[in-house]
Amino acid sequence: MVGRLLLLARGQVRVRVTGASLPRFLNACARHGITLRRMKRTAWNEMYATLSVADFRALRRYMGRTGCRVHIVRRRGAPFVAARLRPRYALWGGFFALVLLCWILHAHIWSIETNISAALPEGEIMRQLDALGVHIGARRSAIDTGRIRWKMLQLQPDMTFFSLNIQGNRLTVEAYGESPPSELLDQSAVTKVVAARDGVVRRILAQEGQPVVKAGDAVSAGDTLISGLVPPTREEGNYHLTHGRGEVEAYTAYHTARVRALTTEKKAYTGKVKRQYALVLGNKRLNLYFGSGISSSTCDKIIETKTLWLSDSVVFPVSLVKQTYVFYETETVTQTADEVRVDMISRALGDIAAGMDGMITGHEETMAEQAGAAVLRLSADAVEQIGVEAVDDSTIPEKESEEDAGAQQRPAQG
Repeated sequence: MVGRLLLLARGQVRVRVTGASLPRFLNACARHGITLRRMKRTAWNEMYATLSVADFRALRRYMGRTGCRVHIVRRRGAPFVAARLRPRYALWGGFFALVLLCWILHAHIWSIETNISAALPEGEIMRQLDALGVHIGARRSAIDTGRIRWKMLQLQPDMTFFSLNIQGNRLTVEAYGESPPSELLDQSAVTKVVAARDGVVRRILAQEGQPVVKAGDAVSAGDTLISGLVPPTREEGNYHLTHGRGEVEAYTAYHTARVRALTTEKKAYTGKVKRQYALVLGNKRLNLYFGSGISSSTCDKIIETKTLWLSDSVVFPVSLVKQTYVFYETETVTQTADEVRVDMISRALGDIAAGMDGMITGHEETMAEQAGAAVLRLSADAVEQIGVEAVDDSTIPEKESEEDAGAQQRPAQG
């Protein structure tokens, strides 16, 4: 197969040889190294053979001595195809333009996809990448992924992982991180556990420190629950300070009020739809419509983008943007308090639950209509963890000396 392709690349001809001295013709070819293939004798004075273009040109020098005549029957191979296409300048121009286009597509980045954690500022990261040379149209060879990764980790302290994946002319940005952690107390500092809100203690679990409340005690926000000052456990023992920590579970109560208008506006679609198209070439946008976009105050705007691609790794820098406008009219809708009751209660309880470390155990509510609005007043009972760490400024009490203790005992004896 490979040998046949090489023969076609060099070009070959099929010839018909006629004459009374065919043996002399064959001997001349053998003597001068001219290779004949696929020979076929059809008469005593006629035969067919295939030979390369180079051998055919060499054969012309020895034909006069053979007494035979050679006629070309068929030409095959790349040289003959090129000769037929040589006058077609538009075709050659298109071919070279295609080669240039393939090089541009392969050598540059034409699609950027992002997979960035919500905890990180995506807009800021993309601006920083643009400043580092990562943008649509950038040359692949100019993107040093290792250097850019190191630089981005320096620019974004909260970023824990960053990578640039280049596949063909498509680039994927992946970045993960965490939100800035809240300020943590030094683990060696003297701390205590205080109440984050009012409640009645249900259970207390002191991991370190001295509990100062017990189950059933009512506490207010800011009250000390677990002290960092630990009393002695033996008669001769001493006080000591520690990093107080633990969990305090308490019964708490929440009170909230919500107001919702009973008269609202609802969209009523008219059935009118308008579409606009735009062509995006790299970073340039060409609007295929007159004027500007349509105001979205009376319509819903839907944007669809379709990108021309050959495969997952080869993308053309051409995108078609379709903007669909679905028009509507607003109509007034009036509801009663009973109709919005369930939704308002559900939203209120959801907001309360989202802000606590515990669960809601029960609730009571009242619903009323006032001035065209539904007014919800809700009280919820919960069980939650209310202990938070805070700096403890307690000091170790001075130990009484033996002389002071004796002086206090003598008046008592007298």
